[in-house]
Amino acid sequence: MNWAEEEMQTADLGDERLNVRVAKVLERLGAHPGSSIPAACRGWAETMAAYRFFDNEKATFETVLTPHRDATLQRMECCPVVLLVQDTTEFDKWV
Repeated sequence: MNWAEEEMQTADLGDERLNVRVAKVLERLGAHPGSSIPAACRGWAETMAAYRFFDNEKATFETVLTPHRDATLQRMECCPVVLLVQDTTEFDKWV
């Protein structure tokens, strides 16, 4: 099981295929942060599958974010102090 599948273990989008797809989309976009969907996906079929996923009425902000929130809270339970630090700095590669 990869990190995205673990993160989305509690996903319930009402269809097992959507539960699998959300983990695949998360894995692709997570591997290429800042990239467009076509750039992150492996080919046209995967790109269209990602767009169909986002177009599905069952793929809402809440249904996608809830499993991530659940996994995050579970990881935090073992720690007496948790720092929530965010860094949106992005470095460009020098050619």
